Amino acid sequence: MAERSGRKVVVIGGGLAGLASAVWLAEAGDQVTLLERRGRLGGRTLGFPLDAVGGEMVDNGQHVIAGSYTYIFRYLDSVGTREFVRFPDQWGVRAPDGTAGSLGIRARDQLKVLAGKAPGISVRDAFKSIPAQAKLFAASRRPDDELDQITVDEWLDRVGMPPSVRRILWHPVTIGVLNELPHLASAHALASAIQTGSRNARKYRRRAMSIGWPTVDLHTLYLAGAEKVFAKHGVDVRLRAKATRIEVTGQHVREVTGGHVREVTGQHLREVTGQRVHGVRMADGELIEADAVVMAVPAWDVGGLLDDVPGAEPIVAATRELVPIPIMSVNLYLDRPIGTEHPWETLLDTDVHWVFDRTLMHGRRSEAGWLYALTTCASYDLIELRSPEVVERCMASLRSVYPEAREANVVHAHVVPWRRATFSSRPGTGTIRPGQRTEVEGLALAGDWTRNDWPTTMEGAAQSAARAVEVLRDVRPRSSGG
Repeated sequence: MAERSGRKVVVIGGGLAGLASAVWLAEAGDQVTLLERRGRLGGRTLGFPLDAVGGEMVDNGQHVIAGSYTYIFRYLDSVGTREFVRFPDQWGVRAPDGTAGSLGIRARDQLKVLAGKAPGISVRDAFKSIPAQAKLFAASRRPDDELDQITVDEWLDRVGMPPSVRRILWHPVTIGVLNELPHLASAHALASAIQTGSRNARKYRRRAMSIGWPTVDLHTLYLAGAEKVFAKHGVDVRLRAKATRIEVTGQHVREVTGGHVREVTGQHLREVTGQRVHGVRMADGELIEADAVVMAVPAWDVGGLLDDVPGAEPIVAATRELVPIPIMSVNLYLDRPIGTEHPWETLLDTDVHWVFDRTLMHGRRSEAGWLYALTTCASYDLIELRSPEVVERCMASLRSVYPEAREANVVHAHVVPWRRATFSSRPGTGTIRPGQRTEVEGLALAGDWTRNDWPTTMEGAAQSAARAVEVLRDVRPRSSGG
């Protein structure tokens, strides 16, 4: 166990950003209290037993992991589960028009595209894509603010990307990286991801040019190891614990006079300096005193947490500009296999973006049937439907692509709608999202919605946690005169 620093740190939020913050602070010797308003930890990294299929673990959404990630691997190393990520390098591509094959981001796969051997991409379009992709990568070396004023589709138009390469390669990449549709996503967000991925590819070489997935459920991957870390370091985990306000020392005082609120601090709130975190006020009135606080909640849950925090107005204003993205995940147990050739296959021109064959991925065997985890990002249409309608639409997508699925029957279906899964990285969001440092000593922000290299992703959440921990590095406990 690391030597205790004497600092009391509160982490608000039990999603991946909060989990990573708590793990790394605990490893550094801090006395950590982790608050989660729901009844379980995990956020979007959630696996749970499903009674209808004998308690088998299913996930609230399938995750893919890029080899060019850095902070996810740091987290998995900390919790001891990195061994559960596999990198088969390629994924399948299928469409109702008969397009079928495999793609990848390794050099050999890019050569396949240029040679006209990629599914659905002609030799002519492949050669036309060479200068277009060169322009994309050149602009991604140093993305400028102008790219944050246009969408990915507008960017692809500018560089002259052929329609087939756009549809089969860049549209799935955009949706996979940003969780948003190309006609809505910011070109700057995609360029930043390309920049970071390319930089890491030079650093990590072979691993960076791969995409993988977990061979276990998300609870085992993200939570089980974290819980061991928490037990080892004495982290105080509180579930169904609703934080309502972050309090700071020397905070302004308000009084009501004649029905109007009047500041009585003697100076404007923006001019208050030397403020420091005092603690976190809970819904039941308890004050948890702290030397430092990491606020790792989703953008739309910031609410009143920052009402008494000087200089927080731009942060709150930014959260009001962020539009949520719905993501629909559907776990389908079918009475027969549907003929997937890869554990992960991209579907084009259907309601489903990805099909994950959990039998191939996890080597599972279940009497409940063949399990396929389907994911639709930016599911603006599906999210408004009832679960039976969602299942019907998903099965129609499978039957349009897989001949073997046409006779398949649904044994059981579990629909997981996430109306606010993450934020939409639309034009303009790249310049308004706040960093992890605030004007108050001892208060840091974390979450995929804060400024990071991989917005809307698990990697972005983990990177923001690492930066938040770094922000708090020099904060001392009050007892030591900090």
